[in-house]
Amino acid sequence: MGLRCNVLMRCMIAVVAACVLSLVGGCDTLNVGGGFSPPWGSQITSFTVTPADSAGLFGNEEATFTVAFQNGRAPYTVNIDFGGAAAPNISGVPATSPYSTTVTLVDLAAAQSFTATARVTDATGITGNPITLTFSVGATRNIAPELTLSVAGSVVTASASDADGDEVTIRLDSATGGLSGTPSSVTGSGDFSFSAADIFTGGSGTATFTADDGNGGTDTETSATIVIGAIGPALDAIAAIPLVTSAGTADTVKVVVATGPVANPFQFMTGVSIVFPPGCGYSANSYDFGAPVAGDPRLNPVEDKDQETADGIWAVVNPASGFLGVGDNLLTPDTSLPAPFSGSSAIDFNITPLGGSDAPAGTSGILFNFNLEFSAPGSYKLDFLLFDEVNRTYYQDSTQAVYQWADISNSILQTTVTVQQS
Repeated sequence: MGLRCNVLMRCMIAVVAACVLSLVGGCDTLNVGGGFSPPWGSQITSFTVTPADSAGLFGNEEATFTVAFQNGRAPYTVNIDFGGAAAPNISGVPATSPYSTTVTLVDLAAAQSFTATARVTDATGITGNPITLTFSVGATRNIAPELTLSVAGSVVTASASDADGDEVTIRLDSATGGLSGTPSSVTGSGDFSFSAADIFTGGSGTATFTADDGNGGTDTETSATIVIGAIGPALDAIAAIPLVTSAGTADTVKVVVATGPVANPFQFMTGVSIVFPPGCGYSANSYDFGAPVAGDPRLNPVEDKDQETADGIWAVVNPASGFLGVGDNLLTPDTSLPAPFSGSSAIDFNITPLGGSDAPAGTSGILFNFNLEFSAPGSYKLDFLLFDEVNRTYYQDSTQAVYQWADISNSILQTTVTVQQS
């Protein structure tokens, strides 16, 4: 009897041992001393957030959330509740470890703390234990605009983008090489036209611009080299040359009136009658003898030009006692013009040097300059009235002989200004 019991007991032990071994063999992991790690469910090993800017997390800026996980059975899906820090939440997105997503944080007037929660579900439908992440987000910052410049000949195209959606003003700060540009500023994007100080020699330089979003954000950039080719009227021709080709209605444009090599001796600019088409006109107190020179006196209704600098073509004439005084109040527009200028107005400009000598035939240079202003958008080209009209365009030498320019068409150079509404 005792022998039979021992045999039976040994058999039962063997069966139990076999069953245990069978169970162990079917497990993925045997956790000695800690029980079995079940073959189902995933485990999140890390949950992090990384700012787009090393300075930290800020409202209305991007941040990247990353979830790393292990165990369970593929495929997996990830759920992230941002706790109000961003929207929408991530729900049931197929993923492999590590999974990352970049979101834009909410707009914040003041710093705030948030708690995000991540969950991972495996192929069996089991969702492992969630993990939370608490983080602080600073108040929304103003992001500076970005300015882009491109150069094509004498024109710089400027454009600005702003991540905040602010309206950006681009202003022309300065230019090198004696260049001048217009307009002084544009909104969002636009073209700036440049001219050289001396149209007969041209010039080159760079220009510096600043984009300003009005909220303290700025971006300052310097253009590539701007090249202005030398221009000038042809032989025995007169031209009214705007120094820029585009402007706004609120801008004034400098116009230089220049002569090519004259066919005869020159001393007196007895009359140069310029036609202003409707929508543009002479800007008061801007008439200046010779070339545009910084600091030169300008006309006003009570002053004359006795002290005007003898520059431009007048440097060759070299008047000993300056010029006969001419007040701006004498530059009266004539609106009774014959065809083809009906509806336009004309001003007769004249310059009489006191003393000096004839500039010999072949002399060229700038006669005078003035500012042009606009009352409406459009394309504007100035013209000259013929010698045989009431207002005349001609010159004289010291003997009072009268000479006409061979070409007053004002079509030999770029003489048109395109004006947009400011």
